[in-house]
Amino acid sequence: TSYIWNGKTYTTSGTYTIHLTNAAGCDSSATLNLTIKQATTSTSNVSACSSYIWNGNTYSISGTYTIHLTNAAGCDSSATLNLTIKQTTTSTSNVSTCGFYNWNGKTYTTSASYTIHLTNAAGCDSSATLNLINTNCNATLHLKIFIEGLYTSAGMMESNLYNLGISNKTDESDSIELNLWKPNHLNNLMPDVIKKGILRNNGMVDFLFNSPLIGDSFYIDFKCRNGVEIWSSNYIRLVNSVNYDFTTGLDKAYSNGINAPMKNIGGVYVVYSGDVNQDGTIDIFDMANVENDAFNFSFGYNVSDCNADGATDALDMQLIENNALLQLFSASPHQN
Repeated sequence: TSYIWNGKTYTTSGTYTIHLTNAAGCDSSATLNLTIKQATTSTSNVSACSSYIWNGNTYSISGTYTIHLTNAAGCDSSATLNLTIKQTTTSTSNVSTCGFYNWNGKTYTTSASYTIHLTNAAGCDSSATLNLINTNCNATLHLKIFIEGLYTSAGMMESNLYNLGISNKTDESDSIELNLWKPNHLNNLMPDVIKKGILRNNGMVDFLFNSPLIGDSFYIDFKCRNGVEIWSSNYIRLVNSVNYDFTTGLDKAYSNGINAPMKNIGGVYVVYSGDVNQDGTIDIFDMANVENDAFNFSFGYNVSDCNADGATDALDMQLIENNALLQLFSASPHQN
C-alpha cells in the first residue's frame, strides 16, 4: 500500500525523480518507477445450521472470525466472517397404542421405530423419531335399536327368544345381522364385515372387532328377521369403543327422502316390522307368507310372527297391512 524511498513515503503508483549530489560532488539523478499493489479486505455475513466450513476451518459457534491471507497481488488480504450458527433439533416419542397411530399425517400400524426429517422454525433439520408399540387390542360397537313388532313401551322390547324357550337368558329378544361397509366399497357385492348378534330387550347389542379393523370407517347396515333393513345416516369410525343409537331420531337412519326410515312411537324410533321375505319392502308378498303360516297354525320362532307373540295370525297380518299402506322400502347409500 506504500513505499518509502529516500526518506519519503509514496502511496501512489508512478515515476518519481529526485536530484542529489553524489560522492564526487556532482549532480546525481535518481528515478523510481513505482507500482503500488493494494491490500484487500472482505466481510461475509453467514447463517448456517450446526456448523460452517470457511477457508478450511470448521466453525460451530456463532461469532466474528478474522484471518489474514495473501491476495493475488501478493499483499495482505484481511477476511472477516460474521457467523450465526442455528441449531438442528431432535425429538423422540415413545407410544403404545392398538390398531393404528397417526403421526405427522401418516398412519402407522406396525411396531417399529420410525424417523422423519423436517425443517424446524430456524430453517434447520428437525429429526423426529417415533418408537411405536402396537398391541393387539379390540374395538366394540355398542348398537341400540328397537324393532316395532317387539317394542312394548318405555324403552323395552319383548324377550322373544326367552319367551319361546330358545334362550335361557331373560333379556334376549331377537337375533340380528350387522353388516359393515367401507364408504368406498358401497358398490361391492358383499359387505366388508358380517356379524351376527343377539338383541337384548333394552335394545342393546354389542359387537367385538379385532385390531385390523380399528381405525377404519364404515356404514352400519342393520338387518333383522322380519324388519325393514336400515342403514346409518353417516359412516362411523371404528375405534376402541363406539356408540350408535338409532332410537333417538330419524336423522340416525339413512333416508331416501320419500318415506321415513323408522317409525316414531312416543318419541322413540323403531324399525318397521313386516318385511317377512326380506326383499326391502312391505307388501302383498309378505302378507302371503303370513297367510300360509296362519293357515297352518304355525307357532314358534317364525319370520311370519311379526308381533313376537309366538303365533302367526291375524295380528301379524294387521301389522303388515298397516305398514304396506305406507309403501315402505329400504333405503341405502348404494342408491346414490
